[in-house]
Amino acid sequence: PAPYAGGQVARGGSLGVLGDTDLMDAPFSTTSYTEQAIRDQQAKSVGDLLTAVDPSVRDVVGRNNLYEAFSIRGFRVASDDVALNGLYGLLPKHMVSTDALERIELLKGPSALLNGTPPRGSTGGNINVVTKRAGADPLTRLTAEYASDSRLGGHLDWGRRLGVDKQVGVRVNAALRDGQPPIDRQEARSGNVSLGLDYQGSQLRLFADLLYQSDTVHAPERGYFLASGVGVPAVPALGINTSQSFDYSKAHGATGMLRAEYDLTDHTVLFAATGVARFNQRRLDYQNGTQILDANGGARVASVFQDADYGSKSSEAGIRSKFRTGAVDHNLSIAASNISLDQDLGKTTYASFLTNIYMPVLLAQPTAIASSFSKKRASETSLSSIAVADTVSFADGLVLVSGGIRHQKIRVDNFSGTTGATTSQYDRSATTPMVGMTIRPNKSLSFYGSYVEGLSQGPTAPGTSVNAGQIFAPFRTKQVEIGTKYDLGNLMLTASAFQISSPNGIANPSTSVFGVDGEQRHRGVEFIGLGELTRGLRLLGGVTVMDPKQTKTAGGSTDGNQAVGVPKLQGNLGLEWDAPSIPGLTLTGRALHTGSRFLNAANTLRMPGWTRFDAGARYTTKVAGKPVSLNLNITNLLNREYWESNTAGYMSVGAPRTISLAVSTDF
Repeated sequence: PAPYAGGQVARGGSLGVLGDTDLMDAPFSTTSYTEQAIRDQQAKSVGDLLTAVDPSVRDVVGRNNLYEAFSIRGFRVASDDVALNGLYGLLPKHMVSTDALERIELLKGPSALLNGTPPRGSTGGNINVVTKRAGADPLTRLTAEYASDSRLGGHLDWGRRLGVDKQVGVRVNAALRDGQPPIDRQEARSGNVSLGLDYQGSQLRLFADLLYQSDTVHAPERGYFLASGVGVPAVPALGINTSQSFDYSKAHGATGMLRAEYDLTDHTVLFAATGVARFNQRRLDYQNGTQILDANGGARVASVFQDADYGSKSSEAGIRSKFRTGAVDHNLSIAASNISLDQDLGKTTYASFLTNIYMPVLLAQPTAIASSFSKKRASETSLSSIAVADTVSFADGLVLVSGGIRHQKIRVDNFSGTTGATTSQYDRSATTPMVGMTIRPNKSLSFYGSYVEGLSQGPTAPGTSVNAGQIFAPFRTKQVEIGTKYDLGNLMLTASAFQISSPNGIANPSTSVFGVDGEQRHRGVEFIGLGELTRGLRLLGGVTVMDPKQTKTAGGSTDGNQAVGVPKLQGNLGLEWDAPSIPGLTLTGRALHTGSRFLNAANTLRMPGWTRFDAGARYTTKVAGKPVSLNLNITNLLNREYWESNTAGYMSVGAPRTISLAVSTDF
């Protein structure tokens, strides 16, 4: 899809089984962020970008952690539930680098019919990343980078189209970064290389991707959680790190993916894709974070060593056909998918010790070993599905109706870390529907409504319940959404209202019977603005207002309370201004606000809201006839101290002021 005015967002994106869809036609709230947005923000990961630009998204484990996870419309989405060119299970489990990415596509809310069930069963939204392809013009771009305190890096982006008719494309990206972030004792080194190939024939199109990513962090910053009866303490000074110098994480992963499309006719295409990935992570860190024991910052921690191998195979195949019956146009899709995942895990736990979040205790080596088991198979997961969907168009595009169903099978086997014996098995299936309608009175205006479900592995009754061991069917998270989109040509405004209801397992306090009787419900409205306000002044941002409630809880003890870790208000406002008196100079500013949240279901532990300001500038010119770009970004300009949190009551400290500078030139 072509970029929209301002270049930061594309005019459309993928809706899974429904295929690529124009933004104005989609019966959902979707945004597709471009490579330009990634470069302008100097975003090094998917979380870097989405947290900065989208009001419905927040990173929920801290920006200097080992990994990243997201909150979308108040529901957690794991980083290993990010899809690669439409396939789950092929990206690094901890963090996804952006160097090889052309698009980051965000669909808000559950999407089982569109994309199938992701490996971790996330239902708050769907993130799909699209890899770069060679463009029509040759590209050789070199970028030198600096980030505070002392992190240096470089990035090469090279692309060519080959052959008489330029049918073959080659795109290479390689990056390396190393140094010290503004976190005590922390050192970080990351590198990645990718190769994207494509062949564009008259009927046949082929795409191939090879990706490798490696990340090493010493003294990784971990989060905090409160002991029972402890209130929310003051925020530690930014940069304080309770991790030890000997703590570390070394992660690397490799992915290979192939996709083919073949036009049977001018209106019917066959498609198939397959991919494999291997990922390893060795880490010694505070796996569960730091437990805060008192208001003075006293805390308890325990180091844990993990050696984990992950393997995955993911594939899909299907047919998509456009045809007409009477006065009705159809876009029919039939698709099948399969994901196979395995995990091998070895683990050593060390004895806990006391420290302080304001004055950390530093050790020379880990404490005594408390428990240990060698690496062996920990789990195997199989996710398979088949989907049928159709988009029908009436009255020359005035009305579009989309609908379909997906039948999903989920099988999970878990194994003992000490004996290797099977400890639990899960084998269930479910069918999820989706229906949506878009009304286009004219090219500039659309109204839409939709109903869609998400699917997650159901729980097993715990040993403390009367019905211990009972296995429940997959969870169904349900979303109803209505909205409108108004395209002024250079400025797009969208408004939506949504309700997401997600069940959960609880035990009846009177009978001790465990069942899927709990529920959390988020109702909200969302407003987005993007594009050009006037010539030389660009907008990207919005606001999300939510009423996140616990609606069905054990014994009704917390019914009506605000959901844990979810604010009622989130907002992002980003502006860019091209200085008319200095050609090539652009000034940027951004404000992020997250409202107050509660850390417990009883709503007795309130965490204050926070507002962060970012600023920056870009300057483009020519040196020796070559285009040169200088890009400066300052995150947390005022060095604001604040707590972040997530839906599990986990806390992390906001990232300190960080200065990033990049200098790029095209040859």
